[in-house]
Amino acid sequence: MKFYQLPPEERRQFLQEDGVALEDIPAADLARLDEMSENVVGEVKFPLSCLTSALVNGKNWRIPMTTEEASVVAAANHGMSVFAKAGGVKATSQRDGIYGQIVLEVTEAFSLADFKNKFPAYIKEANKEFASLIRHGGGLKDLTARQEADLVYLLALVDPAEAMGANKTNAILEFLAQKMLAFPGVEAKLFAILSNYPSQLTTAKVAIPVSLLSKKGDLAEGREVAKKMALLAKIGSSDPYRAVTNNKGIMNGVDAVMLATGNDYRAVEAACHAYAAKSGEYRSLSSWKLEGENLLGQVTLPLALGVVGGSISSRPDIRQSYAILGKIKAAELAELTASVALANNFAALNAISTKGIQAGHMRLQSRNVVQTLPAAAEEKEAVYQMMISQGKYGETAAKNFLKELRGQ
Repeated sequence: MKFYQLPPEERRQFLQEDGVALEDIPAADLARLDEMSENVVGEVKFPLSCLTSALVNGKNWRIPMTTEEASVVAAANHGMSVFAKAGGVKATSQRDGIYGQIVLEVTEAFSLADFKNKFPAYIKEANKEFASLIRHGGGLKDLTARQEADLVYLLALVDPAEAMGANKTNAILEFLAQKMLAFPGVEAKLFAILSNYPSQLTTAKVAIPVSLLSKKGDLAEGREVAKKMALLAKIGSSDPYRAVTNNKGIMNGVDAVMLATGNDYRAVEAACHAYAAKSGEYRSLSSWKLEGENLLGQVTLPLALGVVGGSISSRPDIRQSYAILGKIKAAELAELTASVALANNFAALNAISTKGIQAGHMRLQSRNVVQTLPAAAEEKEAVYQMMISQGKYGETAAKNFLKELRGQ
């Protein structure tokens, strides 16, 4: 039998006999995971963190985040705490639908005008076939088409209701494509599949009094910090080297919420970076500017996500994230995600504009470094404190401090 055809226990045995050390895993967990993916031999665990008192649209939310990098959660927490003092985030979500694409090969007998006249009938048939989606408030909303030589490109706009909608959209597209093959002049279907092109746009905005950017509430100092942050943002709007790093920081927050809530972070990443390049050049997804005594921040992201369907209801680890969130709609989750993204971006720009970003990052990473030491828990804590107090980080520093601690 091929490797993928083996039961997961036998796959593990195969690897172990070849000298691979695998972590123990309960048989029930292994069986459950084997139903989710291919070639399963174990699991990789990530921390589930929680932001508290995230003030978005006048409501305090708890937001789950999944990431192995402590600085990502710390940055989001810091940004959200500043936002709360400034009155919170105002967010809006435009959820018209997600795109699906069908490409047909046609002959000279094909008439695009006659084909377009059939669109209302195609939409009606599809919505009748997928009536369950209609009952949940979604459905096929629109069809558009263009012809280039012997190829016809169709875009279908599907409202997935509260789901991310990839599987349902693909099913609708296949249904439509089969119907369209009967149209005169249509020779073959080239493909019918979801497009991850940017849709479902969500915007988060915040207005921060400059006094909050100074530890002492000093207006002059806060204004200088705000000017630096606005300048950094301006550079990100014109320089792709800065823009891609800026956007990576934004996506730190987005991906962490997507992972925690069982959403397709890969699709969201692709859409966000495509959106960043919509002008033809890669730009920052966020903007910051100083107006009067306020620093105004904004981010707009394509967030095609859901709160039902997929693996969300079948995964206990994901269900606990929704227990943290409470009852929530897809639009609200998108607004929280964009707010976290803006908070991460704020924290990064603020750190660069003041103390520098590396010190805080290394401080948090030192926790991971000391865990690798062959030492008792109290020794690890002592080494960590020595690293922080002396500003020396990294594995070599940790080992030297451990030797010093032990009088070696």
